[in-house]
Amino acid sequence: MKTNKIIVGLFLLPMLGLLSCSRQEEITPQHMTIQQAIFASGNLEQEDEYIISAAADGTIRELSIREGDYISKGELLVRIDSDVSNTQLQEARVVYNDAKQNSSANAPQLEQIKSQINQSRNQLNLDKINYQRYADLRKKNSVSQLEYEKSELQYKASQSSLQVLEKSYKQAQDALQLNADRSLQQVKTQQAILNDYSILADKDGIVLEVLKKKGELVRKGEVIAKIGSGKNILKLFIAEDDITKLSIGQQAIVQMNNYPDTTFTASITKILPAFDETEQSFTAEATFVNPPQLLLSGTQLQANIKQQGTKKVLVIPAAAVIRGKYVELKNGEEKEIKTGQKSGNWVEVKQGLTEKDIILLPKGKDKEQDVTKPVTE
Repeated sequence: MKTNKIIVGLFLLPMLGLLSCSRQEEITPQHMTIQQAIFASGNLEQEDEYIISAAADGTIRELSIREGDYISKGELLVRIDSDVSNTQLQEARVVYNDAKQNSSANAPQLEQIKSQINQSRNQLNLDKINYQRYADLRKKNSVSQLEYEKSELQYKASQSSLQVLEKSYKQAQDALQLNADRSLQQVKTQQAILNDYSILADKDGIVLEVLKKKGELVRKGEVIAKIGSGKNILKLFIAEDDITKLSIGQQAIVQMNNYPDTTFTASITKILPAFDETEQSFTAEATFVNPPQLLLSGTQLQANIKQQGTKKVLVIPAAAVIRGKYVELKNGEEKEIKTGQKSGNWVEVKQGLTEKDIILLPKGKDKEQDVTKPVTE
């Protein structure tokens, strides 16, 4: 981005204008003493601006916002068609409810194992009594060693059988609970997917721009609207060779495109440390000292950031500049010039003209209407 210093105040020398016989006025460039300033172009933004975009493909079924609407955090802004996701969510809930029931204490599979455990415990109690009886008889030598060992083996077998069933019950219980947990996670996943079709406001704010319409097909990632939140700030683009001259608290004279005949005072509040590759400049932020009544996000503006000192430059009326870089000479020829500082209806000429050149104001422009006093402090 090519930027130059801008005129903040001019100490006017007498302007020499030559009136020709034609309807076009003849003007000669003049040297004027100006107060030095850093020129910055920029725009008005809100402190927190964000976009809302589609998180899934679909058709917009509900669009409850328009430009200028104030919205609250959590408010539904857009709903996208989600019949498939609704069906998938319902199916996931059915599977989860079934898995949850199967993992409960009275689930059929667990009840069956519990019944086997009860039978095994009863058998263990009988085998224990029988083993103890045979042990007492063996002490009295009333039964053979073989009969005693047989009762002991049966008792231990019953113990082992009960342990296997109890372990089987625990494994079945864990497996059923895991299945229920997985089913619940699937419900949450489907719910999250469904939530992607409903877009809510992240914070309080105002709708700056709506890019889609109800019934319109959107793809995942497509921007639907732009939301603004927070206080209004001026985003200023500063040339590389000027950024070191900037400091927090410096005063700037601001002219906005929607207030062409009025200037406002602002103060530099932030200087961003990184170079903006898109704008090919550094960026600073400022806030109004006395803001205008109507502030519209995106408004284009120019700012003169005051510096110490004055200098003399060659200037012409801005109305004389054609297509941004040409002027019409008295002989009808168009000549390319390089402009610099600007303020109101005056612009500095860095290259291409001298005080001896005579240029013409475009037809329809006159001295009284277009060559007025430059913007001052």
